[in-house]
Amino acid sequence: MPNKSLPPIPDSSVLNELDVLLTPPATEDNNTEKSFTSEDEVDFTFDDLDGREQDELLDITLEKDMDLREYAKQIITEKILAQEELEKKCNAENVQSFVDLHTEIQFCDQVLGRMEELLNVFQSDLGNISGEIQNLQEKSTFMNLKLKNRKTLESRLGKALQGMVIPPYMIKKITEEEVDEVWLEYLTTINKQMRFIKANQNRPIKSLQNVGPELEKLRLKAASTIRDFFLSRIQLLCVPNANIQIMQQSVFLKYKDLHGFIMERHHDAATEIRQTYINALKWYFHNHFERYCKGLLKLQTVPVEKSDMIGSDEGTRKGGLFGNSNKPVLNKTNVFALGDRSDTLRIQDPGVILVHAAEAKEQKYQFEQLFRSFNLTLIDNASSEYLFIHEFFSRDSKSAADTTKSLFQSIFEPTEKVGMQFTKAYVENSYDAVGLLLCIRINTQLALELQRRRVPALEGYTNATNMLLWPRFQHIMSLHIESLKKMFHSKSMPKDIHPHFITRRYAEFAASLLVLNDGYDDAILSNSIHRLRDEFEAVLSRMSNELTDSPKRIAFLVNNYDLIISVFQETHSRAVENEVNYFKQLLSLQTSAFVDEQLKPYFGTMIQCVQKPDTCSIPDLERTSSHFAQTWRQSLRSINASVIQYFSNFKNGTSVLHAVLAQLIVYYTKFLDILEKRGILARLHPVGVQTVMVEIKMFRSTF
Repeated sequence: MPNKSLPPIPDSSVLNELDVLLTPPATEDNNTEKSFTSEDEVDFTFDDLDGREQDELLDITLEKDMDLREYAKQIITEKILAQEELEKKCNAENVQSFVDLHTEIQFCDQVLGRMEELLNVFQSDLGNISGEIQNLQEKSTFMNLKLKNRKTLESRLGKALQGMVIPPYMIKKITEEEVDEVWLEYLTTINKQMRFIKANQNRPIKSLQNVGPELEKLRLKAASTIRDFFLSRIQLLCVPNANIQIMQQSVFLKYKDLHGFIMERHHDAATEIRQTYINALKWYFHNHFERYCKGLLKLQTVPVEKSDMIGSDEGTRKGGLFGNSNKPVLNKTNVFALGDRSDTLRIQDPGVILVHAAEAKEQKYQFEQLFRSFNLTLIDNASSEYLFIHEFFSRDSKSAADTTKSLFQSIFEPTEKVGMQFTKAYVENSYDAVGLLLCIRINTQLALELQRRRVPALEGYTNATNMLLWPRFQHIMSLHIESLKKMFHSKSMPKDIHPHFITRRYAEFAASLLVLNDGYDDAILSNSIHRLRDEFEAVLSRMSNELTDSPKRIAFLVNNYDLIISVFQETHSRAVENEVNYFKQLLSLQTSAFVDEQLKPYFGTMIQCVQKPDTCSIPDLERTSSHFAQTWRQSLRSINASVIQYFSNFKNGTSVLHAVLAQLIVYYTKFLDILEKRGILARLHPVGVQTVMVEIKMFRSTF
């Protein structure tokens, strides 16, 4: 092949395109045919070259008739040579920069070397310092241990010194000055020192043996001062108009630690103080309550007398409503009726009767009011004293209750006797059952109040008071019942059909007892009330039998039962409901009997036909109907006049008249039914029921 000159090197863009052309694809496409089967084979179509007809490289290769692969290798070699030539040129230009860089690197190595030496020296110094720190830490640990031991020793020694060393100013205060709050504070400190020395007295400490005698002298001096202090204050309690409660709070309880000290350190002085206090308070309470008792007795109203029984005759009651005596006494209502006396149980005001104020106003009181005032004053003072004794004299909680009760009884025993004598003097001469029952209820309330206050010391007193009141109350109830029995055999029979005087007495008395039993349900009291009712009913029945006329007998019972119901209902208490219902039944029975008694004289034949229709013949029915038509108006006038005579009480008379007229309508309606059944109603043309009712309404409205 002739030697042909190489074509000129194309520009870089042409080389880039050639690289792209000769570089095999990274992946085979499924739609592209295999380009090469071996290194020497090239398989492509002229269609692939149609797009590059204008390519400069292809033009050159085609013109020179050269092998494309050889030409490509030549180009690559030339490219490498050109690149090496370019690198040499660049290196020549940067030699000075490399020299400067080398110089700087050497300088840095020198600096780093010096720094390494400095760091080595520093590391060595740090090692030395670490050793010194460790040494200091060991010394610090040792010093902390010594400090802890010294603090422990100081604490123990301080306690020991505190328990043994008494400052001179404390000694001077205790031995030379009067009792005050600072004195109490110093004594409390000294008392703690005494306890410390006593607890450590068996230890071989010389200072304890030295301070012991000095503390003993101080103990005796303090005990003497405390004794004089309390004895002088106790004497002030006996001064007239002294306020014990204020002194107890402001003096005794304020300095109760002094008493605690003397109970612990000087038993004899404590015993003397306690006994002096007991004697002073015993005299104080006994004296004041005795004077108060005498003052209250002067304010008592005239008591109920033995003649003031339910069955006592009006004429024989001394100083009664119609008696000749000028002596002011309670009237019947005050004797048997509760009235406003029950207010004593409902009073919420804790105030008591002031004797001098009552005397100035000339006021008088029922005994139950005096009883409440005395005993309320007693339990108030007793409660205050009990709580004070418990707080001031009790040394430990185990024996506190027994100690308090013992001291309280020593103080209040004479006063309780005054209270018992006050009640006993009234009870022995009392015939006022209502007043006694009020006292019983008041005593129960006071006992409950003591329980609420947690003051058990007066439990024996309230129980003993009950034992005085209940037997006497039962005795008086027996006297009332006995008076009714005597009346049953006496000649004190009714002179008319109006309520008997014993009926109001019984009603008021029974209502009083029932109201006072509400909420208590005492079986003994309930039994007494039933006995009283039975005896009263027997007397009332005998009285009614003394009346010769039957309507009068029945009217007498109706009037008395109606009065009883009215009195019971005036109480507006649920406690009387059972008794009201009981007497309503009796009233209903007697009213029905009275109705028949009033109708029989005028309509007896008609009533007999209604009650026994089989015994009445048609002629009898005709005569009865004709008689009714002729006399019914006049009969109604007579019945109205009769009822007016029997019942002067408007409400009761109206009720009875209504019952009579209503029963007449019932009888007449039944009579007309009988006429209709016999088939003679249309033929007889009797008076219509409506006509009779119209006439009856005229009488009912005018009664």
